[in-house]
Amino acid sequence: MAVTLKERAVALVDTLPPTKVKKAIEYLEYLKGDYDAFDINAKVKEGLNEVRLMREGKIKPKTLKGFLCEL
Repeated sequence: MAVTLKERAVALVDTLPPTKVKKAIEYLEYLKGDYDAFDINAKVKEGLNEVRLMREGKIKPKTLKGFLCEL
């Protein structure tokens, strides 16, 4: 039986911890075409700033698994 993309998205959101659900929904809205719901430029800037802080030793580097869980 084929699972639709929408069903897969719902299943994925259901498995997320509560702290990540809001960001996931914002991202799904972005993918749907609501570009105001998710500011991709702000997310890139936040990520670059976090990398800079890690390089400067101001924050502890994350494991790859931890980093991917935030996405």
